[in-house]
Amino acid sequence: MNETSVVGYRFDSEEGSVRRFAHDRVCASTECRTRLSIYNDGEFCARHEPMTTLRTRGVKIA
Repeated sequence: MNETSVVGYRFDSEEGSVRRFAHDRVCASTECRTRLSIYNDGEFCARHEPMTTLRTRGVKIA
């Protein structure tokens, strides 16, 4: 039987790093003082994020 091996590679620091944003950011809503995560790229917390409708291909919206 023929033996084979699987070879992998390590991520570079640029390839594997997660994008981070400034510390101590606060939700942009006037009545909210929620601190945002350094991984949240938005201006609002989850509760005050404006609603968006995703486009679904092949489905007609009435």
